[in-house]
Amino acid sequence: TGERGSRYTSVARLFNILLAPEQGAATGLIDTVVVNNNAGAVLVALKALTSGHEVIVSRGQLVEIGGGFRVPEVMAASGCLLKEIGTTNRTRLSDYAQAITPQTKAILLVHPSNYTIVGFTESVPREDLARLANERGLLLIEDIGSGAFGPFAEPLVSTALQHSHIVTYSGDKLLGGPQAGIISGRKDLIEVIKKDPLLRALRIDKLSLVALEAVLELHLNKD
Repeated sequence: TGERGSRYTSVARLFNILLAPEQGAATGLIDTVVVNNNAGAVLVALKALTSGHEVIVSRGQLVEIGGGFRVPEVMAASGCLLKEIGTTNRTRLSDYAQAITPQTKAILLVHPSNYTIVGFTESVPREDLARLANERGLLLIEDIGSGAFGPFAEPLVSTALQHSHIVTYSGDKLLGGPQAGIISGRKDLIEVIKKDPLLRALRIDKLSLVALEAVLELHLNKD
């Protein structure tokens, strides 16, 4: 057509094909963009969608993953304002509701990929958070960690996307392919993320995209 192309087009199409049937939705409702790792995915999504606004997170989800990477530090780098609620072991829906102010833009849900808290615990199901977010005009952004696609078990990316507006996940852990951070979600929100200048700094390189595309084709073909 003589127009500028996008390096994301082919791999995004494969992700969208993979996700849409599992959601029972048309491919046009969701879109996907890929960066160099999941930390970058969380960072650019928060910056593009919530910079300068409050983002609510349960204290039990302010995790540190390998290499000393901490969720609060990524949030600070994005320019959003972290608003902690609940306690390490117990957070209720009322904690989220009471924390919402006119400055609140989103609720962040973080999957505790590398640890569990057992015993006297309480957390809020994703479905309840989605209902609250929609009632109050907020975004629900979810870092699902490695995630999964069928036929593997939860946490499925498609299940998260039934409720969360934006879901980030790790391509290498998800598929055993190249390192990548994947952002899937509502198409209009993905368009906002694509236009953020930080995306260019965090974008995945072409060789990794080729490898990721090959792995996705193997997965879709059940090879």
